[in-house]
Amino acid sequence: MDTNKDQDGCGQDDNSVRPNSLGYYFSQGLKQLYETQQLCDATLVAEGRKFPCHRALLASFSPYFRAMFTRPFRESWERQVVLKEMASSILQRIIDYLYTGQLLLTLETAQDLFTAASRLVILPLQEIIGRFLADSISMDNSLGLYALAYAHNYQALLRVATRHITLNFEPLSEHEAFPGLDLTTVISIVSSDKLLVSSELTVYHAIQRWVKSQPAQHLSLIKKLIVQVRLPLLTSEEVTAIQTDIIAHYGHVHLQWEQLDGAERLVKSGGLRHGMYDDWIVSLGLFVSNMQGGVVERLKTHFLGFNLQSENWEQIPPLMYLDSSGFLSVGHKLYVSGGQTLNGSVLGSLHEFDALTGQWMQLPSMSVPRREHGFLACKEKLYALGGRSGRNILDSAESFDVIQKTWAPIASLPFAVSYFASASLKDKLYLIGGFSHTRANGLAHRGILIYDTSSNLWNQMPLAFQCYKSTAVTMDNGIFVIGGLVEESNRRETPGTVIRALISGTHKCFFLSEDGTVSQDVAIPELPILVLPPCAVQWQRRIHVLVGNTIYQWKPGESSWTRSRKSAPNTRVTFLTVVNGVTLRVPKKTLLPLLREASAALTAAWVAEN
Repeated sequence: MDTNKDQDGCGQDDNSVRPNSLGYYFSQGLKQLYETQQLCDATLVAEGRKFPCHRALLASFSPYFRAMFTRPFRESWERQVVLKEMASSILQRIIDYLYTGQLLLTLETAQDLFTAASRLVILPLQEIIGRFLADSISMDNSLGLYALAYAHNYQALLRVATRHITLNFEPLSEHEAFPGLDLTTVISIVSSDKLLVSSELTVYHAIQRWVKSQPAQHLSLIKKLIVQVRLPLLTSEEVTAIQTDIIAHYGHVHLQWEQLDGAERLVKSGGLRHGMYDDWIVSLGLFVSNMQGGVVERLKTHFLGFNLQSENWEQIPPLMYLDSSGFLSVGHKLYVSGGQTLNGSVLGSLHEFDALTGQWMQLPSMSVPRREHGFLACKEKLYALGGRSGRNILDSAESFDVIQKTWAPIASLPFAVSYFASASLKDKLYLIGGFSHTRANGLAHRGILIYDTSSNLWNQMPLAFQCYKSTAVTMDNGIFVIGGLVEESNRRETPGTVIRALISGTHKCFFLSEDGTVSQDVAIPELPILVLPPCAVQWQRRIHVLVGNTIYQWKPGESSWTRSRKSAPNTRVTFLTVVNGVTLRVPKKTLLPLLREASAALTAAWVAEN
């Protein structure tokens, strides 16, 4: 008999056959009880059709049923639960899923299934259907999916639908599904800052179309919705046209007028919509004005902006000459911290540029003068980290509250370091590489310092190579480190070896995961040209690198960098070097006269019945 087992291939060790899991027996047992309707102690009823079930199973999946069966409700002692306004076919699918784990989803049934799963608080089913709907979003169903997610406060689907609607608001406001939305859903859409509209007239025309589809309540609806139109962002001629239109359609109603200047317009309206801005790459560089015969008449820190929508180059008012200063942007504001002047003095100053007004303002200075330091933004705070003050490398750090306009010290770095790449990601600040001693002493920092803004604590991660004067860009839940000196040698660096390494090292790029480890799974092509440090920013999931007057672009998954068609224009200043870059939100030129006018202007504030 043993011989026969060997010949049949059945003489293997019993340990090689893996037993079925407990979960397997559990699911098979439930399925069998369901099919034979044994031990059922509850009956769900929809459209008169009865579905025998097990209370323990329903309660384990659904807080709705758990509360029903464990609290002193009628259903806790009665065996029957009537689910009004639920189709029996939908309930059948839900019960099949609970007992078998199998679910057939189609666009025709998914929304009804989602509504039922939400009503019964079956969270795993809600999540599965929510993902299916999010993956299926289109111009034809996005309004309906937004209304569905908004009604059930399901944030995952709401985020996807919101993005689709805000990016396509104008055509969607003309879609046949738009009049079918209820008032609260319409208000939630038209009140959004994220609408990609270039004028408030687009919003007014949308609510006008919706109100016309509700003939019984014209007057009350227009009064509720017109306050969502940011009338102060329109010219007086446009507001007059709206007032005339309202009176023509709704009778004796008027707009109340106020005298507002540019700043007051923004406050009264609630701010610009996303579509009213253009995104610029703004590079901080050193330029020479009027250099004749090798003599520098004036040296300043200039800012050159590249409009990513129109691909045109613009200029921002310059500052005094500042070398190795910190540079960042938050929305429509630029911030420049510290730096070194022409005479070698290191400053602790902080300057703010507001793209709405086109003006620079000096804010309170840092407690310590800094250059070659980290300068990052996180949760309405700016962070100045490490760097140098004269010949001394710093381990101190401080934060600036942009609301209170005050500086405060934070935990010191584990050691002094400068000339590192820096980035913020998920409430943490990352300082990558740099020098922990002066360049004369030569030691590069082979590691990453990570600061947790919530706990005020630093952590350290090792780095297998030196990384010096690189640029870090946050994207895809990680950090792309672009260019700079990347050298894997373990020898002690000296000024000479640093210079030699630069020749071969400045093409390199790598990717850091959130935990600070280098990921080999993300391949980044080498930079097409040597640059130190690179001026790199992220926009629309692309990394843009400004080299001289040329922009190179790269998107994850692409095998090479692409050169932009546009080059920087010839200006009256002579380009020396670009040392940093950020993205900045700048109001469209059509809005600038409204936002920057010095004299008062008439504009509308709200609707009132006469």
